[in-house]
Amino acid sequence: MASQTPRTSLREGLRQAPKVNQPFIPDTAPVRRSHTHTNQSPPPPSMADTHSNSPVPNSNTSHFQPENWEGKEQKVPMNTREVATPGNRPGLFLSLHGKVAKQPDFYDPYFPLRYLEVPKSDHIYKRAHYGLQSGIADEVDFALYHLVQISNQRWDKFKFEGFPLLAETLMEKAIDVSLLCTGVKWELQYDFRQSMERVNVLNSLHGTRDLLQKIRKIPVTLPSDTLETHEFNHRLRNVKEATLVLRNMVLLRENAFYVSRYAKGLLRDFLVLLINLPNQPRLNEIKNDALDIAEEVTRFMRTDPEDPLWISLLDCLESSDRAHVVRALWAITHFSTEVDEPEANRALERMPKRTLQQLYFHTLLDLDKDILSGALDFWYQYTLSRENIEIMLDIFDFPSVFAPRMIALLTYEARPSKKETVLQEEKVAPAASEIPRVPAELLEDLMELQEPERSSRWLRCCFVEDAECEITQIALWQAYQSRFADPRVPGGGVLPAAEFIKNVSTTFTNAQAQVINGPGAATRFIIKGIRPLETAYTFQGFPYLYCKWADNLKPTKTCQRAFSTPTDLRNHVFGDHMELKATKTPGHYNLDQAESPIHTCSWDNCTRFRSSGPSANTAMVAGHVASHLPEERPDDAEAPVSKRAVLQERIVRKWFYMDTPVNERAEPIGVAYKAALVLRNIARNLPSGMVPKYNGLSWKKAVFLSHRPKIVEIWDRNRSLRKELTELIMIIEKEDYY
Repeated sequence: MASQTPRTSLREGLRQAPKVNQPFIPDTAPVRRSHTHTNQSPPPPSMADTHSNSPVPNSNTSHFQPENWEGKEQKVPMNTREVATPGNRPGLFLSLHGKVAKQPDFYDPYFPLRYLEVPKSDHIYKRAHYGLQSGIADEVDFALYHLVQISNQRWDKFKFEGFPLLAETLMEKAIDVSLLCTGVKWELQYDFRQSMERVNVLNSLHGTRDLLQKIRKIPVTLPSDTLETHEFNHRLRNVKEATLVLRNMVLLRENAFYVSRYAKGLLRDFLVLLINLPNQPRLNEIKNDALDIAEEVTRFMRTDPEDPLWISLLDCLESSDRAHVVRALWAITHFSTEVDEPEANRALERMPKRTLQQLYFHTLLDLDKDILSGALDFWYQYTLSRENIEIMLDIFDFPSVFAPRMIALLTYEARPSKKETVLQEEKVAPAASEIPRVPAELLEDLMELQEPERSSRWLRCCFVEDAECEITQIALWQAYQSRFADPRVPGGGVLPAAEFIKNVSTTFTNAQAQVINGPGAATRFIIKGIRPLETAYTFQGFPYLYCKWADNLKPTKTCQRAFSTPTDLRNHVFGDHMELKATKTPGHYNLDQAESPIHTCSWDNCTRFRSSGPSANTAMVAGHVASHLPEERPDDAEAPVSKRAVLQERIVRKWFYMDTPVNERAEPIGVAYKAALVLRNIARNLPSGMVPKYNGLSWKKAVFLSHRPKIVEIWDRNRSLRKELTELIMIIEKEDYY
């Protein structure tokens, strides 16, 4: 009966007593425990009981023998598992009943942030979060190391909204760099009712407007040498890691929006402090990360001419470090672009003259695409306002300086391209309808070879690869048999049909034996990819030259003897047909005047001497006959490529363009596109009407009249900017321009 009773306590779940020589090991199976602490486990034994020399036997172990006890205490860890309950996770159970837990507004100015409590968890994210907030050196090192790894590998999943005060803690750790540079620690003040007159107090709720003045009042004590103590290096590493974590996290748009909205005051001061660090190489990484952060968050922030962050970014444009200039340009051009307010960016209204000149000089850096592109981003935003254009007229010479530079950038990174329109397709002669006959000279050479080499040589001499042509297998097989089959030999001494067709594909790699069904019930067996040559070719790949001299007995029939070289053909015509006597010099003949008019031209129905009759002028007739014969072939001549004759030439109309870059959707991008937008803004916003003129001309006429032909030329050649340049030309063509 005892074995059937369910276990009600931990002690009832212990094993029975072990054997005499076996140490006792308790059951370590995990036991479900509740975190509400309503069911308490049995109290542990007292210290007196633990260290007693007379052990007390377990009442549930009947076979315990005190003389075999070794006096050693076995400590085994107990595994537990967390269970969600209304006590530790009330929000979960409220949502199950249709209720939503009201979350406190942690960023309410009146909410005491220092009393904020977050549910505990042993997750690595929470561990790093709390370790950073603890301020303990080892915990901070642990937290920053893992936060760097997390923000680098899981930046798209790591969000500030899940970890309250993480962004503030990271920024507070980062601005500890002031301790290293000046020995002064900045104090964060969130209560606007408290005094902020002290030089090291920051208005972390709304931002410190006089922060640049405060920075100037605190002298820099950091030496310029690179000698560092271990403590200094450790603090500097922590600052770099904290800044890097923030930089990685704000690459996610949600994080950038979150920190710029809920920690905007501290964020502004944090960026101003890090951008204005002393100009030392060891602090350069921190400054670059701060500028990267500014690039992502300024799009959600308002600004004005007196904004310390705006002024700090403008100062970076004069830096000798290219990275600072590029990042500052990006941050400036991104300012307030995501703020849906009409006057979110009022800083452009009062741009310093020196800064505008510097930004124009940046447009002259053709070899630095990043700076050039960033400068054009600024000019696009700046020229959207008519008032800003009027300010520029007092600084730049538009007709001869600013406008020509923008027009020159319309072809930046342009690449030549070509468009072809076929007006007439090419037509070539059809393939030869007959397989060329084998000359006696070639047949003699072929008969000396053994199969299958003989058939392969014959195919190469009489056929050529042509993807558009075909020949029937039966015609090819019959031509092969008629030339090489010997009736006196069993089987004709030739390859069987199947092996011969297979040898065709072996000889020509692109030739394929195919079966064509139709039309109707007809089935055709063809070889696709070869065509017959007009004449047979030699083993060296040169065409045989046939004699076309008419037979004296049968004028309608030609000689048809074939020769492998032009020299052999020439000797045959002059010696055998014209009966000229050869001299001692090879290739030369006696051309003396004949006693009677016996010489004429019978080459391929030539009509030269048909009306006048034969002539006695041997040299004249021989020269005429030589015009029909091919020229001598050099010894190093290469074998010709056999192509079908062209009956109709291909006529193509070509257009040549210089297109600037486009994206995958064929939309214009890059420097040239931005320059076109700047010109369009200038054309729209140049003053007109009763305003001062430029050398007696209106401003619009003075700026664009002399450059209009160049703009039209670029419009014609650059297809990428057709739309933008069309709008520009339409604005130029308005009546008020002329």
